[in-house]
Amino acid sequence: MSMRSSRIIDVATSRLVVRGGFLLFFVWICVRLLGFAAWARGVGGYVPRPEAVAGILPVGHYTSFFAWLRGGGWDALLPAGLVIILGALALSLLFKRGFCGWICPLGSIWEFAGVLGRKLLGRNLRPPHWLDITARTLRYLMAGSIVFWLASVPIDSAIAFRTLPYMWVADIKIIEGFMTPVFLGAWLLGFVLSMLFGSVWCRYACPLGGWYGAIGTMSVCAVERDEATCIHCSKCTKACHAFVDVERVKRRVAAPECDGCMDCVRVCPVPTALQAKALGRIRVPYQVWPLLVVGLWLVLYAGAKMTGHWDTTIPDATFKQVISSGVLEQRTPGGL
Repeated sequence: MSMRSSRIIDVATSRLVVRGGFLLFFVWICVRLLGFAAWARGVGGYVPRPEAVAGILPVGHYTSFFAWLRGGGWDALLPAGLVIILGALALSLLFKRGFCGWICPLGSIWEFAGVLGRKLLGRNLRPPHWLDITARTLRYLMAGSIVFWLASVPIDSAIAFRTLPYMWVADIKIIEGFMTPVFLGAWLLGFVLSMLFGSVWCRYACPLGGWYGAIGTMSVCAVERDEATCIHCSKCTKACHAFVDVERVKRRVAAPECDGCMDCVRVCPVPTALQAKALGRIRVPYQVWPLLVVGLWLVLYAGAKMTGHWDTTIPDATFKQVISSGVLEQRTPGGL
């Protein structure tokens, strides 16, 4: 393979390119969702309702997910949310926090902010070690508490929540809420903090990231370090946007903060010192890693789509009736 071809492959499989593609897709489906809402209110032409936007309703869909695990049945009304959860969990078990590192659109925004900060400031600042440890510990405690709470919701209540009209249109309310002054101010603050300190939300606040990170410690695939061939150049540690001290890892990079971005492997000057491996034995080239992550994600989507486990069974006319009734102006029921 020529150097030019190798360079093209490196760029095409880089995290920023892949994440950027998913972020643009997310923006596109949000615009379509707003178009669907406008049609329902009678102020625009018909736009099909996108299903993938269900990913912004983790609380409601995780309530439904745990109910499904406990025998409450599959959510046939808004099934895409369950598919997205299963996909994120599968990626965590196979490819570290693959969903966080390569797909999550919210994480992409903060990661782009971190990259911009490194370009302008030379590096992202790191909080004192005691503060970093404390904040991350609180995040995992919060993630565990939320998961326990959602898992303990009575099955009957979880199933009933699926049938609430508010649940059907909560995604629209959230997207519209993003454009309010309060949210815009929060976005700006988060962006500035991420420019200074890297992905602050992903590292210290996101409960889903904490949940997926804990699962990712058991991942089938991970970066492996060979102490014998390492030249201790520190390039891997400097490249890690999650602040993992890769150079000092004894063998397997098992840190829950690792999202399998492959940046450490990309910059390592010794081909055998850092390698992504499956089951600790089978080498996975860093260019192939994102193809596997994205490929699995698309396979799960295609399978759900073809088997009728993706599209909502709620008629458009029902959505229109619910939206026209003013339910979007109501407060969130039960805090969900």
